Amino acid sequence: MDDKTKTAAGIAAGLQGLKYDDKRLAEIAAEVEVLNDAVRKAAETRLTFDDDPAAFASIMAKEARS
Repeated sequence: MDDKTKTAAGIAAGLQGLKYDDKRLAEIAAEVEVLNDAVRKAAETRLTFDDDPAAFASIMAKEARS
C-alpha cells in the first residue's frame, strides 16, 4: 500500500468511521488525486495568495456549474 492509499485509509477510518479493502482505497486515492489536481489548476490562474477566502468557494461553484 503506497503513501496516498495509506492516507486515504486513515481519513476513511479516522474521520468517517469507514473501512474499505485495499483495492477500493487505491481507487479512492487516485480519485482524490485527480480532483485535487483539477481544483488546484482551476484556482491557480484565478486566485492569488491575498484573495478573500470566499473567492475560492465562488470559483469552485462556478466551475461546478460549467
